Amino acid sequence: MGRRKGIYTFLILLIAIGIGRTNPPCIDPISTVDWSFFVDTLELKGVCSCSTSGRIKVGLHFQVAEPIAFVEVPRRAWDFPCLGYKRGNSVQRKDGTNKGDLSKVNVHYIKYPVFGVLNIVFDHLCTSKFTEFDFVPTGFSELNPLIWDDELAVLVQPWKLIFATPLAQMTCLADCVASSSVTDVSSNETLRNAMFWCAGCWGAIFPDTTTTYGQNAVLESALIVTRILDIMHESAQLLLYKEVSGLSFIGNVRNISLPSLDVKCQPVYFPSIVKSQYWLQLAYPVSEEAVPIGKFGIPWVFYRQVPSQEDFVWAVWRIRDCCVGFQFP
Repeated sequence: MGRRKGIYTFLILLIAIGIGRTNPPCIDPISTVDWSFFVDTLELKGVCSCSTSGRIKVGLHFQVAEPIAFVEVPRRAWDFPCLGYKRGNSVQRKDGTNKGDLSKVNVHYIKYPVFGVLNIVFDHLCTSKFTEFDFVPTGFSELNPLIWDDELAVLVQPWKLIFATPLAQMTCLADCVASSSVTDVSSNETLRNAMFWCAGCWGAIFPDTTTTYGQNAVLESALIVTRILDIMHESAQLLLYKEVSGLSFIGNVRNISLPSLDVKCQPVYFPSIVKSQYWLQLAYPVSEEAVPIGKFGIPWVFYRQVPSQEDFVWAVWRIRDCCVGFQFP
């Protein structure tokens, strides 16, 4: 309880400092969030029934997209572009760098249920509430050495080296094609979800750190967001909410059991990113439309980086299935 109060105090201070800046996404989600994506993806998929905690639920099956978080990718440590806050000019050890062919930045995962913050009531559509707002320490590169340190990340999870090889990354070409030809939230999901080590045309997910090749800042910030989502799934901080295909291959490769519960009534744990469940939307410095993970960068990536601006903020949209109805008894 004390930790949460401290987080809220920290948030209030940052908001107070950030007031007056130009449309920081956490303060002004109205103009920085792609609301048309919610409208385009809302779908009634028929009737449903499921059992949770010994109770039967019967109702209508909806597919809903909701913005659940903002992920910041700032170059300097402890800068919060989502709140319009930048620290002083002093240099810190974990400031991002460009060394040779590699680039190092920072990342912050901030739980931010936009519908709840704006007091938009969608209780019957199963969207997240304001009580879930929080800074996530495991999603902060300044606090989590497994995100910042490449060698430590490999030491803790050596099996990921298999999928960081050139051969494994060459297979991501198929995921690049599948991600770029997506027409709706369920397009090509079997292949996309099965290739869990790829982020389509953006590169390889493993290792899950903030080190990239320094070629395109916009695409590589999107890749880092994808890596954070994978970390959050592995640590059970993100769950499976969407009825998807393509998970059996992951289960066989990683020797994990597949979810047995009906996600329409209760989300379940799955220790790997489910790419078709998420769409990413650039919210800062330029607000753009939501895109599927791994979509080919041309032409949507052009002119998305403001001169002298090194920070990016992405809104994370989660697609979920839910059963809206009545429980018995």
